[in-house]
Amino acid sequence: MNNDNITINATIITKSQLNAIGIKLPDDQIEALIQHVEDTVNERIGEEIVDSLDDDQLKNLVRLQDSGASDNEVTQWIKERIPDYDEIIEDNVRIVLGELVENSDAITASASNAN
Repeated sequence: MNNDNITINATIITKSQLNAIGIKLPDDQIEALIQHVEDTVNERIGEEIVDSLDDDQLKNLVRLQDSGASDNEVTQWIKERIPDYDEIIEDNVRIVLGELVENSDAITASASNAN
């Protein structure tokens, strides 16, 4: 089943997390990077959720989201069906932050060249 309709808003990446891994950028650039990182993490989480649900569950999740359910309601629904949901979030955040660490010099250099 296509997961284009699945929207996951599960992560919160902070400026201090990025600073801790060596990424120090002006506020406007850090905000754009945070948004990009969160979008990436949430996309990966969505893919894992889709892989973890059967077709009926996936249809129900899409229906729930389309009905205007809150993020909390959607999260609760997912947690009831995917017991390791919190671990999926943590793993994906850790993986993406690790990718940023590997590329932090390039990110910082690119930002410096943009100024």
